[in-house]
Amino acid sequence: MPRRLHFDANASTPLLPAAAEAVARVDMTAWGNPSSGHEEGRRARAALDAARDRVAGALGCRPREIVFTSGGTEALYLAVVGAARARANVGRRVVVSAVEHPAVLDAADGLVAAGFEVVRVAPRPDGTVDPDAFIGAATPGTTVACLMAANHETGAVMPVPAVAAALRARGTLLVTDAVLAPGLLDVAPATLGADLIAFSGHKCGGPRGIGALFVRRRTPLAPLQRGGVQEERVRGGTENVAGAAGFAIALEHALRTRTERVPRLIALRRRFVDGLLAIPGTSLVGPRDDVLPSTTNVAFDGCEGEALLVNLDLAGVAVSTGSACAVGGTEASPVLLAMGFSARRAASTLRFSVRDDVGDDDVESVRAIVTGVVARLRSMAR
Repeated sequence: MPRRLHFDANASTPLLPAAAEAVARVDMTAWGNPSSGHEEGRRARAALDAARDRVAGALGCRPREIVFTSGGTEALYLAVVGAARARANVGRRVVVSAVEHPAVLDAADGLVAAGFEVVRVAPRPDGTVDPDAFIGAATPGTTVACLMAANHETGAVMPVPAVAAALRARGTLLVTDAVLAPGLLDVAPATLGADLIAFSGHKCGGPRGIGALFVRRRTPLAPLQRGGVQEERVRGGTENVAGAAGFAIALEHALRTRTERVPRLIALRRRFVDGLLAIPGTSLVGPRDDVLPSTTNVAFDGCEGEALLVNLDLAGVAVSTGSACAVGGTEASPVLLAMGFSARRAASTLRFSVRDDVGDDDVESVRAIVTGVVARLRSMAR
């Protein structure tokens, strides 16, 4: 069977062997409930504490500033809603960029029913966010603001450190979605400056079903999942000890190898972009340079993204469209619409995203396959 080419790493990444070994080992040797006081429970607690220490050590923060969750979505929901509820007496205005992940946009919109005002800051045409415009939207009474480290569709890197410094002076908490950033950007809380930062295991070589939220010391956070005193009393429920152990291994690896990974991916992306843009009727979506080196989004005039995806899948290439499937049909990507795309043009895009398991030959193979698929689909549409 021919090797499949996975160019959808922003959706999920392969589990690192070392992370898989950690998951299996903890599942077999520390299967007790970490809240139990007996030996089996203490063994599980020790494994959980070790994972928390490793995550905190990798990020350069205190272990008590790490809250384990079921993934990036839960971490972001807890950050946005939990922080807003905890500071409702300070203000009821929430500011988000219009290109945030649905985990943030939906969480923020849900606050409207609770009496909060939600303001969406539009991006520039290339999908980046003007820091002055974002900071300016955080008027008095803004209790929480949300700006991602990098966009999940275009890869556009956002000015989080500059925004964080300005908002801290105003007393506004900043939530940052760093789910895709480990191993590609410096995600240390000391660098980003955000008060709450979300991470996800399966985006950086860890297992699915585990994530983490960095909560800066003394940041107020209302619990949203009750039923226990776990995770500093902000996230009840028995912890995923094995998942935390695997996540810690993967995060350490991503951060430790960043300096050697990024230059290779930058060079790889440049060749890939040049190759795709050599196809007539194509254009780059998002910035060319200030971008995650793993991510490339391209619009193909005269083609439907869904048709491209299906044909590429049949040819052994996994990619993602610039639109999200919804019940009863396909909705245009909110990110691309916020960037000024028409629904039709948004539906003509493909997102290619890679990590460590892709090389020069793979990029050339995908470029050639895409070229052929695009030509065939355009000829059929005539």
